[in-house]
Amino acid sequence: MTNKKENITVKETVTENTTNTATSALTKKFEALKAFIENSNVKGIQIADETEEHKIFRSLLNIEGQNLPVFIVLNNSIYSFIQVHLVTIPEEKRAKCLPFLNELNEKYSMLNYFINSQGNIVLNCNVTTLDNNFEPAIFIALIDQIILHLQDNYSDLMKKVWED
Repeated sequence: MTNKKENITVKETVTENTTNTATSALTKKFEALKAFIENSNVKGIQIADETEEHKIFRSLLNIEGQNLPVFIVLNNSIYSFIQVHLVTIPEEKRAKCLPFLNELNEKYSMLNYFINSQGNIVLNCNVTTLDNNFEPAIFIALIDQIILHLQDNYSDLMKKVWED
């Protein structure tokens, strides 16, 4: 019986240390990105949410006169991501949009389009963010690429969304 209790204590300590390490790595990523944004004089990016599990930055992308919310999400995993919320569509149009979203997913492999449970068409870009090699500049470079992508594809997407 004593051995089991010691094993449980050891296991709790290991779990606690793993959680602290992950939180510490997330904090380092967050501080590095925040410093990069400030030092590079990047405008319009704000901190949207901070928890022990994630840190979220928020901004807007102006695409064809529309201000689209964009989020940079850092978390405890090796993956962080950039998400752009493109449009909210009614349920009756969702199934009709999926083939076009799948075409975009095939054509642009670094990006992923999906419709979330609230009916938002979301553009997602996963970014591998290893703790020991975190490069905050990559997020700004990828957002620049996403802007170019949306400038080329947003109007076609909106035509598909709103056609009868």
